[in-house]
Amino acid sequence: MLYFPKIARKYICNLIVDLKKVKQNFNKFKTIYIGGGTPSSLSISLLENLLKYASTLLLKNGEFTFEANLDSLTEEKLKMLKKYGVNRLSIGIETSSNKYLSLMNREYDFDINKKMELVKKYFTNFNLDLIYGLPNETLLEVKKDLEFILNFKPKHISIYALEVNPNSKFYIDGIKEEKDEILRKQYDFVVNFLKNNGYNRYEVSNFALKGYKSRHNINYWKDNEYVAIGTSSSGFIDNIRYVNSSSISDYIKGKRNKETEIITKTSDKTYYILTNLRLEEGFKLSEYKRKFNEDFYLKKKEVIDDFIKHNVLIMDKDRIRVAADYIYVLDSIVVKLI
Repeated sequence: MLYFPKIARKYICNLIVDLKKVKQNFNKFKTIYIGGGTPSSLSISLLENLLKYASTLLLKNGEFTFEANLDSLTEEKLKMLKKYGVNRLSIGIETSSNKYLSLMNREYDFDINKKMELVKKYFTNFNLDLIYGLPNETLLEVKKDLEFILNFKPKHISIYALEVNPNSKFYIDGIKEEKDEILRKQYDFVVNFLKNNGYNRYEVSNFALKGYKSRHNINYWKDNEYVAIGTSSSGFIDNIRYVNSSSISDYIKGKRNKETEIITKTSDKTYYILTNLRLEEGFKLSEYKRKFNEDFYLKKKEVIDDFIKHNVLIMDKDRIRVAADYIYVLDSIVVKLI
């Protein structure tokens, strides 16, 4: 899409068609997130066409996030984003190391510091992404990356362990994902480093200064509904979870949904537990009972009591959550609770 203007135009036209349908069927939204890779690579005219319509769907004081890569982010585009109500950016820095940027084919031909100063000229609320678990990465290198991104004073930071997917450059080059014990050490280091610098972990991979949690993403993790349009996007509406086709050509031809899942009461419980326990605050037992007409603690009493005994889970009055030291191994905990 990014290098074929005609396809990009057709794609944006189809997005706007879907946005119009959304506007007909729903009220305005509390949050909007334009992502899916590099929407900042769009031309100014296409970007304005998209923003002009998307902005009409946002409630007053809503959160409007836009994903961006620094290489395609210009002052003209930043002004455009500001003009149409975008109030939060999410930027993929990933690493400050030229060695690792080269491995990822993401070497910068611009001054990152100058680009970030330009970003800060127009936006105070922005997230920066960081990847850890890079090939043979040391804790010292992780620390350097953290210090680098903290220089820009982001309000929010997201961290992700490197995933080596089939057909990726890492996969082709024979690079494998780091061992769990190494990833755990790096993760714990990041958590402690960010905590000491005022960033609170509120979800497995997300950290924020006070008042700057991502409202859009919290909606996912609380198992609430959300609408999705565009390739590879996923949504959850009227007890149906759906994933749109990853093919731009299919999308342009009107073939939208790749797969759908009708959510039963049982599967909804699973999603609720899986997503809500990602949050450091966990969930209220009373909310679970109100939603499913079932007492979560009594149903899973034996497992929960054992987890509490071993300091894996914490139950404080009406709230249950995963202990901080065990959030990293959340999946193995959830399996026993669903």
